[in-house]
Amino acid sequence: MGNNRPVKTKDWIAFLIAHGCKYIRTTASHDHYKCPNCFRTITHREKDKEIPALHAKTNLFTMNKTLEDLYLWIEKNR
Repeated sequence: MGNNRPVKTKDWIAFLIAHGCKYIRTTASHDHYKCPNCFRTITHREKDKEIPALHAKTNLFTMNKTLEDLYLWIEKNR
């Protein structure tokens, strides 16, 4: 598995929901989710088909997770 491949938006949203994150609002074109024990909101553009790896990585840092955690979760839950 590569360490820098983009993630499908639907997989990213499913990952957030599975980890207890709740949709809170849309500001302009960005959707915001609040996750338990996170110090800031998780932000992404739902209209994009994929979430770039760097963007996922910075949001995962907020969740105290890694890209590897995300990739493994996607493989197990597809």
